[in-house]
Amino acid sequence: MSLDAGQLRELAGIAGGVLDEVTPFFVSEIGAKEEVVKGVGDWATAADLALERQITTALNERTGLAMHGEEFGGPDLHTGVTWVLDPIDGTANYTARIPLTGISLALLEEGRPVVGLIRLPLFGEAYQAIDGGPLERNGEAMPILQPTGLDDVTVALGNVAPKGTHGGPTPRYPFRFRMALANAVSHQALRVRMFGSSAVELAWAASGAVGAALNFGNHAWDNAAGALLLRQAGGELRDLEGGEWSLKSKSILVGRPGVVGELADLIAALGDPASYV
Repeated sequence: MSLDAGQLRELAGIAGGVLDEVTPFFVSEIGAKEEVVKGVGDWATAADLALERQITTALNERTGLAMHGEEFGGPDLHTGVTWVLDPIDGTANYTARIPLTGISLALLEEGRPVVGLIRLPLFGEAYQAIDGGPLERNGEAMPILQPTGLDDVTVALGNVAPKGTHGGPTPRYPFRFRMALANAVSHQALRVRMFGSSAVELAWAASGAVGAALNFGNHAWDNAAGALLLRQAGGELRDLEGGEWSLKSKSILVGRPGVVGELADLIAALGDPASYV
C-alpha cells in the first residue's frame, strides 16, 4: 500500500478532526492521578486510557487503519500502514498540572512517518505535517528552519535522570553519560531547557522556538510525529550514535541545520556511553 499526497491530506484532516473532538476532555482532566503503574516513575492516568480508547475507536471507524498506542499496544510498526499514538505525552507534567504536555499522533507507512500531528492543548497550538508538505501550526505554513550555531540557540534535553537512577534497570545511556552530555551542552549552547515532554520538545524544535531537541529514548509514540514535523520544516534528524534517525534508532537528535552537526560532534567526543556505567 502506497499513499499519495491526496490520501495523506485526507487522513491528516480526519485525524485532526478526531483530536479536535477529544481536546476538551484532555483539558478538563489535567491533574488526573495515576491509574496504572507501568514501572519505576512511570504511570498512566485514567485520562491516558480513556483518550487512547476514544482516539483509537474514532480513527479505526473513519479510516479503517489499525492503531498502536502507548497504553494498549498494537500491530508491528515496521510493516504496513498504522497509526501510532501517545494520548498524553508528559504524563508526569499532566498529573502535576504543568501545561508542558500534549498529544502525539503519527501515521507510519512501512515504518516511516508520513503524517504527523502534535497538539499542545494547554498552549492552544496544533502542529501538523504530511510527507512532502510544509509544517503547519494552527493551519498556517511555517518557514523553513535556517542554519545557525549551537551558541545561538536553546537546546531541549530529554530526561537526564533516567528511571534507572531510582532502582530500575540500567538504561542504554547511563546517568553519568547523560550528566556529562548536559554539562557539555550547557557550556556551548545559549540556553538548555528540560520540558519533560517529547511532544513539546519536538514541536518547538520544528517551529524554531528551540534550536534542537535531544531524547535518550525512541519510542515511536513519543518521536514519530515530531520527527516528521522536523523533516518537513527543513530540520536535520539523527540519533546519538551519529546515524540518520529512523524508527529503529535508539535515540533522537533533531533541530536546525548546523546545530545538530555541532551537537553530534560534541556527543561523539564523549565516547562510548557504556564506559560511564
